[in-house]
Amino acid sequence: MRGVCGMRFIGVLMLLVFGVQGQVFCYGQDADSVAANSVRRVKYRYVAQETGLFVPLAEDVPAGHYSGITYLGGTGYAVVDDKQAGNGLVLFNIDINDLGQIQSVTAVVPDCTAQSKVTGKDNEGIVYVGAWMTPADSLMKEWRTKFGLEDRDSIAAFGNTLFISAESDQSITEYTLEGEATGRKLEVPEMFARDKIYGNKGFEALAYNPVTGLFWTTTEGPLKSDGELSLVRYLQSFDRGLKPVAAFEYKMDAPRKTLAESKEAQAYVHGISAMTALDDGQLIVLEREVYVPKGGILKMALGSFAIAKLYVVDPLRAVYADGLWCGNVGKTLLLSFVTGALGLANYEGMCLGPVLPDGRQTLVMIADSQGGSKGRILECVKVIALQAVPEYVEE
Repeated sequence: MRGVCGMRFIGVLMLLVFGVQGQVFCYGQDADSVAANSVRRVKYRYVAQETGLFVPLAEDVPAGHYSGITYLGGTGYAVVDDKQAGNGLVLFNIDINDLGQIQSVTAVVPDCTAQSKVTGKDNEGIVYVGAWMTPADSLMKEWRTKFGLEDRDSIAAFGNTLFISAESDQSITEYTLEGEATGRKLEVPEMFARDKIYGNKGFEALAYNPVTGLFWTTTEGPLKSDGELSLVRYLQSFDRGLKPVAAFEYKMDAPRKTLAESKEAQAYVHGISAMTALDDGQLIVLEREVYVPKGGILKMALGSFAIAKLYVVDPLRAVYADGLWCGNVGKTLLLSFVTGALGLANYEGMCLGPVLPDGRQTLVMIADSQGGSKGRILECVKVIALQAVPEYVEE
């Protein structure tokens, strides 16, 4: 077994969300429309709207390699730079108006990053974890007993810390907001060990949701055991005790470029670059393909493209079959867009931002310009507004 049984995870997620946020999962009998012993669950369908094309970062924002972003509240965000020293932490202020449009972006490199003498570990993903809610803690105890996990270490207690994933050693480490390591890490399953992945194709994505209390990650590229051309990725979850819970098989879309074309390119990437965990247990997965051909400036400008596809995944509706060690999850396209020519933007980070006055949830995305790339790749921030539409599912 590579991970804990996915069916156990389904029960865990149901318990965690039901009771913490009652409007998300509703279980019970409806004598008029539901057969005896069936269950009705509220599943949300998400509708996405781009509130603007993108906002290029201001000149006073340091050029960087911004790979991950997480919301701290208000206008505050923590961003990780994969080429900075230490943990790569950079602090951003992003002002978003009531329509979901970006008004301004400022940033500062804190002392913990600027003065660090520690070589960076190719930090890619970042999440903010606040103090636990009491109802969720009681549910944690309940499901730990129900699903036979009472022998695990006690639930970790956190308060306002950051977790950052490092691609160089496949670690996910906890830091204080001041950038100091606490000494705690997620217990990464052996299947994701450094020698099991292809170079520079490890933990690019990291997500956390305070309602479900689950962390999520996956590798950008395939595992060596699946082969270089495999489109399969494994979405791995972790509980609040930093233990792995379950992994789910996810299949990416086929790339536009062939393997031969990708190897001849000036630059090429294809994989999962970011994930976001929603309150109802679903996930948003960012599939990203970026291609820059070799040649002069004109050829690179006209021939380059970056494709971003946002898919919604529901682990509660995973499909299981005999002999499978984990469930297979389907996906629903939320939004896709392409940048290129003079506006190439390589999106690598995303997180939930503020909720707008009309109830829509913002999704904030940040692009990695590779340190500016001499102006050929944009450093920018983009906002997408999500409207949740409830749909009842009988199970």
